[in-house]
Parts: sequence; C-alpha cells; structure tokens
Amino acid sequence: MPRVSVIIPTHSRPHLLPRAVESALRAGEGVEVIVVDDASTDATAEVCRSLRGIRYIRLDRNQGVAGARNVGVLASTADFVAFLDDDDLRLPGSLEPQLKELTADPAAGFVCGPVLCAAQDGELTGEVSGPKTGSGDMFWELLTLEFPVFPLTVVMRKECFFTVGLFDRDAPGVDDWDLLVRVAELYRVAVVSEPVGIYRVATPSSGQGTSGMPAHLKLVARQHAKLMGLPRVAAATRAERAAARRRVLNNISDILLWNIYTWLPHGAYRYSSSCLAMALRLNPRGVFRPATLRKGLKKLLR
Repeated sequence: MPRVSVIIPTHSRPHLLPRAVESALRAGEGVEVIVVDDASTDATAEVCRSLRGIRYIRLDRNQGVAGARNVGVLASTADFVAFLDDDDLRLPGSLEPQLKELTADPAAGFVCGPVLCAAQDGELTGEVSGPKTGSGDMFWELLTLEFPVFPLTVVMRKECFFTVGLFDRDAPGVDDWDLLVRVAELYRVAVVSEPVGIYRVATPSSGQGTSGMPAHLKLVARQHAKLMGLPRVAAATRAERAAARRRVLNNISDILLWNIYTWLPHGAYRYSSSCLAMALRLNPRGVFRPATLRKGLKKLLR
C-alpha cells in the first residue's frame, strides 16, 4: 500500500506533465501518483500513456480543478494525500519530513511549508515564500489570509475529507483555501521549515488562476462570508466576528495594492487599474490606511 497519494489534475497541458510527474515520484518513497485528466482535448491521454509509475484517470466531462481533485481523492489508496498542479514541482525527498511531522502529531490535519519561487521560464528568483509561523491552531489566521499556504506544499490526512467534506466545486479558484480553513477549524496545522516545492509566480498575463487577481480576491471575499457561518466563528463574539471580517478585507486590499506597486512600473496599466477598482469596491476605507500607503510608496521608490 502506498504511503502518500499525490494528485495531479490537468487539462490540455501535456507538455507540463512529465516534469510534474517526475518531481512527484522523486519526492518520497511509496508515492502513488494519480493524474486526473479533466476532459483534455489534445494529446494529454497519449502523453500519460507514455509516463511510467502513474495511475491515469480520464474524465469525460470537464469538472474544474476542484472536481478533478475530488475524483483523485476518492480514487487514492494511501492514508495521506498531497496535491500538485501540473505547472508546479515537488522538490526531491520533500514528502519525507512532512510525513514525519504528521506521524508525530496525530492531532494535525495537514502539514505545509515554504516554496522556492520561480519566474515563468522556470528560473528561480531567489525568493522563498510560505508560512512564517509554527505549528498549532491556525484557524483564524487561515480564515483571514494571515497564514499563507501554497496548495502544492500541503500533505493532508485522508480522514479529513470524511470529516469536513471534499473540495467545494462552487468555489472555483479558492476551493483549496476553503478546504484548508474547514480542516483547520477541527485539526492542528503542522509546518516544516525547509522548502518543499517550486512555484511559478503568476504574472498579469501568465494565465494562472492568480493572474486574474481582482476576480480571484472577489471570490475570496464571497467565500469568506460563507465561511463565517462555521461553528467556531458562530461561537465567537460579535466583535470577534466583525474583526475577522475587517482583517480579511484589509488583507485583500493590501494584496491588490501590492500587485499594483509590483506591476505598474512594468506597464501593466489595465491590470493595475482593475486591482485598484476591486480594492475600492471591496474595502474603500482599507485602501487609504496610512501604513499601507507608506509601504507601497517605499516599494515604488526602490
């Protein structure tokens, strides 16, 4: 029986699959790699037939990333499940310390860690990104976007899906964050300090989910309102609930403004204007907080 199942959803990007699959197989011992082909219309099936060491599942109807991940979860045979997008990579041996953490802490629902950031051409930028706090109860931090988790770094106990449910297909693009919040409500979160994967940083034109940051964060705000109905939130005081909503909206506007400061100097005027418009729509007061403006001005003047 495999120790961990790595699920790779894919749709019509066969050129990316060999590297992603190879990285998953090299990430640990006893790895079951499940490639879920989300009704691709190109050579994906042919490429997958040429890849050794994988289980290939083809969907006849496109179900989106959340639906494809759910199919992979239900087909998996290991007690632990990891997720890898076809354009990201796992680092060699990176699953081993994460499995060790989960084995040592039975109360932890999932373990995550940092990533090495790469440009669109795959070259490492030298930046390391990920959670900066240790293990423990991270529910409120995850709920308010104050505990950054890259899905490619997550290894989760399969039992969590039977406790909180699968990925929400009605939350496309934020289904991974939504699931992690629901798991963190009931389980501890474990963190490893060493990078476990390579993440291609999105640009305004890269076509990744986070490339459309304004629309993406609009979905976050909408899903956050839904998550405010979770039992731990409902049990909090009215002031605590209001503070949680204010914190997430402030963090959303900060992310949008930071994208403006990052991409405006590169001529991304339409993208920057859409970020500003969404920030003003979701959190007009938060846009003009002095600390936020000072931070942005400092970045622009570098």
